[in-house]
Amino acid sequence: MPQLGGTPLAEVWLSYLPVRRGRSRGIGYSCNDQILFGVLQREVAPSEARFEESVCWAYLDILGLIEGLGYPHLLRVWNYFPQINSEAHGLENYRRFSRGRYQAFERRYGECTRRLPAASALGSRAGGLNIYFIASKEEGAHRENPRQVSAYHYPPQYGPRSPSFARATLKRWGTEEFLFISGTASVVGHETRHQDALEAQLREALRNVEVLLQTTGRDERTRIGGLSDLDSLKVYLRHARDYAAVKAAVETLVGADVPALYLQGDICRDDLLVEVEGIAR
Repeated sequence: MPQLGGTPLAEVWLSYLPVRRGRSRGIGYSCNDQILFGVLQREVAPSEARFEESVCWAYLDILGLIEGLGYPHLLRVWNYFPQINSEAHGLENYRRFSRGRYQAFERRYGECTRRLPAASALGSRAGGLNIYFIASKEEGAHRENPRQVSAYHYPPQYGPRSPSFARATLKRWGTEEFLFISGTASVVGHETRHQDALEAQLREALRNVEVLLQTTGRDERTRIGGLSDLDSLKVYLRHARDYAAVKAAVETLVGADVPALYLQGDICRDDLLVEVEGIAR
């Protein structure tokens, strides 16, 4: 996924505890005594008939791995695959992905909404199915947003199976608090707002993030309370030409001191131009 503007950056996760590395079920992972980070890559194109089944098996492999290693609680997942808005075999590829993911959670857990992690799903420029994830030994608190219908309760107009993710996940390790914020766009209730209006979509998305931070701080009694508590931000843009305008708006609305990475990628709805995600602490 191409980075937009600035010095090329790499995302690095550091641990103050000893780290073990391994590979199982085709998944590479690193873990310490509290947390596991893993990556799964499958060479399957969304245009293939087996794409949906491959998504299901990918998630079943992830869930089997983390349970077997003793990190049974998914906190955060990133999903990337090409042609996310294209249609194949009678259904949009994002909706096919959502159905495959749902089938895996249902098969493993049955009624599973309380176990759904924070997540993002973006369209990459090439490659197959790439899933990155964080899991822990103890569960986090999965959060929803009062401005938005829970994704797993979306009406049927968005596909035969609703997307399986929470709006955020709060995890405490000792005195440390981390809020993993899902990909967030200009959606209020379940409907897209401000079609074809880039800056208005960005403002609405950040308003959603702000309310999520405020309500999490109130309900979970955390120190997190607003956009000033963001530790990092990722901004996905459908069009590279929008980078300068969005960067300027983010720095005005959030602050230039919050580290932000800008990437070009397709958003899961074809009428969305921008999506944001982040970590607050």
